[in-house]
Amino acid sequence: AGVVTRAARRLKHNQFRCDVERGDDGVRITLEGELDLATAPEVEAALLEAAGDEPAPDRCVLDLRELAFMDSSGLRAILKANGAARRQGWVLQIVAGPPAVQRVFEICGVIDGLCFVDP
Repeated sequence: AGVVTRAARRLKHNQFRCDVERGDDGVRITLEGELDLATAPEVEAALLEAAGDEPAPDRCVLDLRELAFMDSSGLRAILKANGAARRQGWVLQIVAGPPAVQRVFEICGVIDGLCFVDP
């Protein structure tokens, strides 16, 4: 078994959490709380950092199950990271969030361009 490293970042009022776990099988980023204008830069940084890892991860899983809310800023961060991953030849895998979060993907018409996976 390889080394697993974890980094947890908490933003003000503990309303948001971004856990990054690196292991032999790639990177897993778990989000909790509200992904919005205030927290999207943190997620974008974590996703782009994963996309820029050398060597590139075999996979990166973004787990949205614990998100309570996501706005267009959060969607933008995810789409930007998805594009960076594709340019580097790997896929950003997304574990779907609750209905309110998934609705943002549906309204914006981007579900078919993303790789949603089972947990």
